Amino acid sequence: MATNLIPVLFYFFAIFSVAIGISLFWIFKERRDASLYHWMAGTVLSGVSAGITIFRAELPLLFAYVFANSLNFISFIFFAHALRYSFVKPSRYTGASKWALYIGLIALYCLILFVLTEHASQTVQTTFVSILAGGGCLYVCYVSRVVYREKKDVQLAVMMWIFVLQALCWFARLIPLFLSNSHGAFDPNIFNIGIFTLLTVFGLARHMVYIAVRVTLSTREAFDLRKRNRLLENIVLENKLHSALRAKIIVPHYQSIVDLASGTVIGFEALARWHDAELGAISPDTFIPIIEESGRIKELTDLIVDQIIIDLPTIKKKFPSALISINVSSLLFADEYLLKLFGQRLVPFKSEYPSLILEIVEGKIIEANAQVGAQITQLREWGLGVSIDDFGKDYSSHSRLIALPFNHLKIDREFIHQLGKSKNADIIVKNIIDLAKNLGILVTAEGVETQQQRNMLVQLGCHCGQGWYFERDQPLERLHGLPATFGPPVVTPPPAA
Repeated sequence: MATNLIPVLFYFFAIFSVAIGISLFWIFKERRDASLYHWMAGTVLSGVSAGITIFRAELPLLFAYVFANSLNFISFIFFAHALRYSFVKPSRYTGASKWALYIGLIALYCLILFVLTEHASQTVQTTFVSILAGGGCLYVCYVSRVVYREKKDVQLAVMMWIFVLQALCWFARLIPLFLSNSHGAFDPNIFNIGIFTLLTVFGLARHMVYIAVRVTLSTREAFDLRKRNRLLENIVLENKLHSALRAKIIVPHYQSIVDLASGTVIGFEALARWHDAELGAISPDTFIPIIEESGRIKELTDLIVDQIIIDLPTIKKKFPSALISINVSSLLFADEYLLKLFGQRLVPFKSEYPSLILEIVEGKIIEANAQVGAQITQLREWGLGVSIDDFGKDYSSHSRLIALPFNHLKIDREFIHQLGKSKNADIIVKNIIDLAKNLGILVTAEGVETQQQRNMLVQLGCHCGQGWYFERDQPLERLHGLPATFGPPVVTPPPAA
């Protein structure tokens, strides 16, 4: 069995290498490049080299020795360039002079092998081949290290150590040459068996690592492509936003806010909506962050607030006591913009202030310091309502309810969606409602979508609610068709005993 183990290893390695080399063409058909073709060539050549070595007894010695070892040597050149091309553009390393050098080295290698075949002992031949094969492994190791130092990819470090270990195996073949009369490639001693077993294992491992490198590259390129696409989309959107703000085509739509117990519409939340002629409807979650990052949040706020002031008389014809909630960015507190807006520019409409509620997303509220508190206090003194939006979504600091004079609070929709499904959500919602009631703060539940949610909120003492259960947001011209009341909640009777 020991006598046949080494040929079996050669058979296996030859078949595997040729098969995996050809398979790579289809495995990575979406991204065939110079790196893939070089690795395929190196893999197939190393497999063919192993195959020729198996049938060395049936082939002319010159062919079996010179051709087989030349192919193995050439495969290392292809492996090295495959790793370079994986991370670096080929133009950086390619050139006629470099390939001419490689061809010259290969020709010299073949010539030396030919001379050794005719004039040297088998020990000398084996020594030369082992040293050159180990040197080829070290060359690939060197290239792996160069690219690793530039790209810091851990898989390249693994590849580097695989080729170091392969080089050590080739050099280790020299040991029995000087300690015994063993010099044949297939001598069935334990040392040779161990060496060729390790070479086979490392040969398989390098292909697995290369496939991992390719997968990582594909994933990274896909991520980079998505990132570039998002960047391009943001650039396009930012340019379109500038035009949309100037053309005033970002307009408020209104979603009903309902007294949960009676069903009466008590107000609306004004939601910025943008419909582009080319891109269609664009979500606020997409364009609001771009507006904030581009420094145009004041322009949007001016546009929406001005339009709401214009719309108020029309809204109050059907809903005389309606309150309008307006989402405002916490960035507007930085330079007291809201004080300038409502304390100077909109003073002629001061009589409408009691109908307006400014909503600030809780997770984006800047620290409850004296400056912010003073601004909110001033807004409250002018008659404006101030609300915490999405309460509980990010981090709920109850101290803000004490330090900052809010008079409205909105419970985040995620808690409402879990009502009746999660005991923890039920407890959290109840505690928020009780806390707000004790502080004299009006509570609105966002995202009410079912009758069960409405019933539970009424039982928990929640004042108001909004969501698709009542109505989606509508443009101003459709508000006249909305009902003034949605009726009291429908209570499902308990099942009969």
